[in-house]
Amino acid sequence: MTIEKWMTTRLVTIQEDDPVSHAFELMLSNDIRHLPVVSGAGKLVGIITDRDLSEAIIPAETSRSMYHTVKNIKAKEIMTRNPVTIRADAPIREAAQIFLDRKIDCLPVKNNRAGLVGIVTSTDIIRAFVEFARILGDTRRIDIAMDGSDSPKVFEVLERQGVSVVSVGITEDRQIQRTVFSFRIQAADVKKLARALRKKGLEVISED
Repeated sequence: MTIEKWMTTRLVTIQEDDPVSHAFELMLSNDIRHLPVVSGAGKLVGIITDRDLSEAIIPAETSRSMYHTVKNIKAKEIMTRNPVTIRADAPIREAAQIFLDRKIDCLPVKNNRAGLVGIVTSTDIIRAFVEFARILGDTRRIDIAMDGSDSPKVFEVLERQGVSVVSVGITEDRQIQRTVFSFRIQAADVKKLARALRKKGLEVISED
């Protein structure tokens, strides 16, 4: 699954020289928590979050006379500059790892021409994984130690058994010094499938 499927493409942005009060209005009226900031040429230059807005209206000092006046502050003064971005064709897991490593919950999305095409949040990622878990709930897994040359035999058996493959994972098993292909398949009789694969001389490591 890629970012493109789960990102929000209905972009709400703000100009870097717009007042922060406008950012507040945009977030409130569109029920959003992240606002990309663009230059006059439309280039992404920063991002404002609801936390940035909260800090903008907190008194800078304990004195009552030192409150920020949001209408006189420009978006570029409170935005995070040069925000971390992600490609539209990047896998979901890449965004999840960035969120975890950077402790952020929003990523502007760019296409191959570096243009802003969307935004993806941690909520979007959670929705993606929930959907993925739902799909996997109806599937079974079978692990086969094999070489690339064994692929025709595997897919011949899968076709004869009428099995649909949802995904394939590849790992190196150091214990057996072989490449293990993990096939996630639609609900099927995996024991029957394992027997058919073994008859073809394939090494089935596990099935569940």
